[in-house]
Amino acid sequence: MPRIVRLRVEDGHAIVDGDGVARREPLSRVGVSERLGDAPRLVSFADGAFCEVRDHAGLDTLLGETGFREPFVARLQRQWSMTLLALGVCLAAGAFAYFAALPWAAQRVADHLPADILDAAAERTLAALDTHFMQPSELPAARRESLVRGFERMTPPDGDRVPHRVLFRRSQALGPNAFALPSGTIVVTDALVMLAASDDEVLAVLCHELGHVRRRHAMRQVLQSSVVGLVVSWYTGDASTLLTALPVVLLEARYSRNHEREADDYAARMLRFNAMPVSLLASVLERLESSRRDQGKGDRGKEGGAAEYLASHPATSERVRAIRGN
Repeated sequence: MPRIVRLRVEDGHAIVDGDGVARREPLSRVGVSERLGDAPRLVSFADGAFCEVRDHAGLDTLLGETGFREPFVARLQRQWSMTLLALGVCLAAGAFAYFAALPWAAQRVADHLPADILDAAAERTLAALDTHFMQPSELPAARRESLVRGFERMTPPDGDRVPHRVLFRRSQALGPNAFALPSGTIVVTDALVMLAASDDEVLAVLCHELGHVRRRHAMRQVLQSSVVGLVVSWYTGDASTLLTALPVVLLEARYSRNHEREADDYAARMLRFNAMPVSLLASVLERLESSRRDQGKGDRGKEGGAAEYLASHPATSERVRAIRGN
């Protein structure tokens, strides 16, 4: 049971005496806990016994007489300047991890994921969209084939063919849109084809989406949105758990501004390489933005996560200015 005792130091020994207690231990066999605010400190002995001290000032004086010096880290913990510095370092490290390390790691993982993983992710996502948001295209087959053939005749700017396929879907929820899935499947809605002023504007949009495929933006965005999945896939090489969640995460993710700039740049280079004006992409983007403004934000808000994702190419005016400046 606890007893009230007196603690002192004599001749290199800690002496504890009190009601029925008499201990004498060499200082080398005595431990002292770090100071944590106003919490009692413990003076512990080799056999497991300990003395609880609430008189912090007295214990500090006693320890000073023995030449005891607290560990460096323990002293730093009581300095506000060091606490604020440590907080700043933690915030800086977190910002670096989020804005630099995580995108870098996501790109490395996305670039090395096997093709069957990408195919499975695309098929699951496409199935989910076909079930809830899209229906078969009503465009004439000849029109669809003409657009596909026109795109196939175009040459990538770096000469490196990017595996892809183009599909057409009708969707009142998604409206005029186009998007790329991780495997290289590019989906174009009927509404986008009808909104475009010419087939060349549709081809410009396809060039942009091919840029997303080329840089694996969809998979990189999914990985960045699922840090746990990124770590598990990187460490174990097993992407099965990540694959299960991909459709949901992909529908809720949004391309970053940097990803959009990269895809715009790729499209601009591809258009120039094929002797087509870069302004085609800017024109169709302006038309898309005008169409969405006419629909109103309230209508888009009712469409749900998939429509909000697929309709969310950020900073359109900024992108148009950059494209026209090429």
